[in-house]
Amino acid sequence: MPPTVRSLVVVLSFHGVDDTLACVDSLVQGSPGHDVLVIDNGSFDGVLDELAARFHGVATMQTGTNLGFSGGMNAGISRGLREGYDVVTVLNNDTVVEPGALDELVGIAASGGTAVSPLVLYRDEPGRAWFEGGLLDPDDGLPRHMTPVEAAAAGRRDGGDPYAVAILAGCCVTASASTWRDVGLYDDRYFLNFEDSDWSMRARSRGVTLQVAPRARIHHGVSRSFTGAHAYLGTYYYLRNLLLFASTWLPARQRRRLLRTRVLPTPVRDARAHSARAGIRTGWILATVAVARVQRRYGRAPARLERRARRWSDASRHRSSRIHPL
Repeated sequence: MPPTVRSLVVVLSFHGVDDTLACVDSLVQGSPGHDVLVIDNGSFDGVLDELAARFHGVATMQTGTNLGFSGGMNAGISRGLREGYDVVTVLNNDTVVEPGALDELVGIAASGGTAVSPLVLYRDEPGRAWFEGGLLDPDDGLPRHMTPVEAAAAGRRDGGDPYAVAILAGCCVTASASTWRDVGLYDDRYFLNFEDSDWSMRARSRGVTLQVAPRARIHHGVSRSFTGAHAYLGTYYYLRNLLLFASTWLPARQRRRLLRTRVLPTPVRDARAHSARAGIRTGWILATVAVARVQRRYGRAPARLERRARRWSDASRHRSSRIHPL
């Protein structure tokens, strides 16, 4: 990393104190040349007090309410740009960063024109890759992770040079300040899910090269937030935002195929995989998505859906405790 480059890492925390502390510890211990900003996304779970007690020099910020991934990260990126940082990295709080990874990422991104993600490994299975690069599925345009075969064809070699990809993983993206300003921040309409795919598409449309750097490695807890009520909300954000992404970036042929194969069958798939009750609930969520599309309602999920998701989650836990008593 060039010695004169000012680098900021933005870590977004939402009800994940232990994960956030482990993430920040990996940054402080293994990446001392990079400043850290931790944002509590309105959870008020004591994480900022814990950070202040354990780590000197780590900046913190409280959003005051849940702004979603897009809004929370935007708050941190904006602060980094205002404070004059040359490079800003967004990082999930459920990651652990290997020493030297940020030096590699910032060294690639600092000159501008390139945004980069690391090789992302499963935190519980460090020998297995979670993200080696992203692409748009050639059949229906779904933004998805590359398979190992696709990553190898794109140029991935262990310890090898960076290689070009179509989509970056939002759990860790490094870009210069000039790139963030040129491409813009995350689209707040997404709130959660597919905001990274949309940003990647906008970046490419502005001539930015997207790369994965296999020498930079991080370990990701993977969807630790999608439990309980958040599992139901995750379905809503996935379906709603997939349709938003498709309407923005995909041709009509792929939009129709995506609707027919990925979206409309979701309740039936959930009924077969779990239960009729699960299928009914997913059907209700899909209907809510349809209403949101008609009304052009984006951002945070409707309060009614959030309340219902909590009730469903509580009922599921109650039934599970009766069937499997401790």
